[in-house]
Amino acid sequence: MEHCIGWDMTKQEQVKAIFIEEAGEIIEKLDIDILRFEEDSSDFDLLNGIFRGVHTLKGNANAFGFTRLGEFVHHFEDVLDHYRSSKEDVEEHLLGLFVDSVDIIKEVMNCELDAVAELPEGYADCLHSIKSLIASKKNAPILPPIEEATETFSDLASEFAFESVSGTEEAVEKSIQFHRALQEEGLNLYRIELTLDVDCYKRGFDHILFLNLLGEKAKSLESFFGMEEVSALETFSSDVNGIKKVHVVVLTPQTKEEVAENFEYLFDNEYHISLIDPVVAQSVIEKAEVIEEIKKPKAEERRGAERVTTGSTIRIDTFKLDELFDSVGELVIAQNFIAQNDQIRAIEDESISRAIETLSKITKRIQDRVMSLRMVAIRDTFDKMKRVVRDTSKKTGKELHLNVQGEETEIDKTMIDSLSDPLIHIIRNAIDHGLEADANERLAAGKKVEGNITLRAYHKSGSIVISVSDDGRGINKEKVLQKAIERGVITGDENLTDSQIFGLIMQPGFSTADTISDLSGRGVGLDVVKTSIEKLRGKIEIDSAEGVGTTLSMVLPLTLAIIDGMLVQTAGEIYIIPTLSVVESFRPEREIVHVIKGQGEFVSMRGQHIPVIRLSDVFNLSTQRIEPWEGILVCVETEAGRIAIMVDELVGRQQVVIKPLGKSLAKLKEISGGAILGSGDIALILNVDELRPLIEGTHGTA
Repeated sequence: MEHCIGWDMTKQEQVKAIFIEEAGEIIEKLDIDILRFEEDSSDFDLLNGIFRGVHTLKGNANAFGFTRLGEFVHHFEDVLDHYRSSKEDVEEHLLGLFVDSVDIIKEVMNCELDAVAELPEGYADCLHSIKSLIASKKNAPILPPIEEATETFSDLASEFAFESVSGTEEAVEKSIQFHRALQEEGLNLYRIELTLDVDCYKRGFDHILFLNLLGEKAKSLESFFGMEEVSALETFSSDVNGIKKVHVVVLTPQTKEEVAENFEYLFDNEYHISLIDPVVAQSVIEKAEVIEEIKKPKAEERRGAERVTTGSTIRIDTFKLDELFDSVGELVIAQNFIAQNDQIRAIEDESISRAIETLSKITKRIQDRVMSLRMVAIRDTFDKMKRVVRDTSKKTGKELHLNVQGEETEIDKTMIDSLSDPLIHIIRNAIDHGLEADANERLAAGKKVEGNITLRAYHKSGSIVISVSDDGRGINKEKVLQKAIERGVITGDENLTDSQIFGLIMQPGFSTADTISDLSGRGVGLDVVKTSIEKLRGKIEIDSAEGVGTTLSMVLPLTLAIIDGMLVQTAGEIYIIPTLSVVESFRPEREIVHVIKGQGEFVSMRGQHIPVIRLSDVFNLSTQRIEPWEGILVCVETEAGRIAIMVDELVGRQQVVIKPLGKSLAKLKEISGGAILGSGDIALILNVDELRPLIEGTHGTA
């Protein structure tokens, strides 16, 4: 057991926070890797990776007092170590135990973080299974299951003792690495070994005395007591020192000579001080190891692709990254202002023009680099979804195969965290209600019994698309329409496209227990998905063919901080329409413009009557009223169908940095934000889903 004495609690708390974050990452990776190992238990490289993750968790968990987590991963590590060392094939029936063990690790970690006294359900049974397994491998007696309600007290010496010399050495080495991370200029790191004689108490010395002396000047100190030779209680004597060795790792501004002064009254054989080289010297060795690792040939091309060697990395607080991103946004605005300023452009000086052009290139390069800092591959999110597929498959009893495509597609980190829940909803929905429950039904439709779920990410027209497809029964349009009419969602007179009909299933409460079987559950959670995606300024698209399958796609912007927009002008004001929503823009012929009494202006397009929205009416702008065929219509897709926004002029297409609005403008639902243009003017970004026809047109039917 490790005893830690810390004099810099703030720094210790920071390091503990780092451990918790890293432990979360390790557990996430374990959750992914254990499923890969379940699929291919012959992959011993993967087994070694799982072992290393569990091994790291064990040491760090115990160091920070997460003893229940440490206890479990300790025994799980023994099992993994046996298989990786012996190269023995993992029996198929044990793979489920491995997966369950990772589940327990996740749950125990949550218990430790929330300081929950109760252990997770299944902890004792799983731990007993692990212990029994390793005991059978070592031909040791199998211990009875743990009784969770019974609290037992170990012998003090055995409780405080390391299991072996190698265990002590391993703990000390971890402490050295831990303190190296804290080492700053002016601080020295020492390893001290105390081997006090049995009569030290009678001479007036004990270990704590020296720890206190060291701690008076230390930045941080950690000690490790070897209690394995402490006498049993029956023969214990308080006058005799039974602690054979104490290892101390101390970070202090003192020199080696000053540290040695603390032990001047001890015999030379009772203490030994070693100066630990700073991490800078160690980095040379680490670089050599990285180079050596790169030289190693990969066993399989697939595994080689998965394990990409990376360079040195550094952790950055996301708040600092956001500040940097905002600052670069301001830089882009300032640069655009200089480049588009009429007075500067009037100066006919080649050197100034060249300087502005160079500034523009550098600014663009900085913007691209900073944007790339926020972009991460969606691989990890997709890997998490493999677990969702596995669990849902077992729960529903449906055989299926998961196809994953586009794992390397990059997306804004701030969006990644918001995608897990919508994806889980969609995947569960596709498996539970998209795939046929009856194998005979699939066979009769000419399909294999095993269903297919395809998870895909790709770029499309400046956006990111994440889609989930199933080869199930598909959606019956007629039944969707019938149910929507019954519920009053639509009147039945609308001329809806297939996409709009399928979109009806995302209305809140559309699908209930008494819904026709073809639709059962198709709407459960989809309204939540729709809301979540819209918060990310994205949209949901559904494509389905009855008897063939369904594809549900989330179309998202590349980043939340920058929007690609179409700049339009109305009544002398500039507005921005998100390009993601734009279908087309055109100047209509007079013959296709109509007015329906009491409903307003419409334009006929491909058999549809699309309502015309005048921005001058929406924002009460003073302007001369013109006819639709005298202006330009921008057709956009909204959640309620297509609308045509009437504007005076198309200014162009541009990427702009989104700025939040003040409290007064935030109340306007028709506006989702603002942007500063290169001219210095402010343009409002339209929320097209909130635009509605306001007044009837003044002219007659064309």
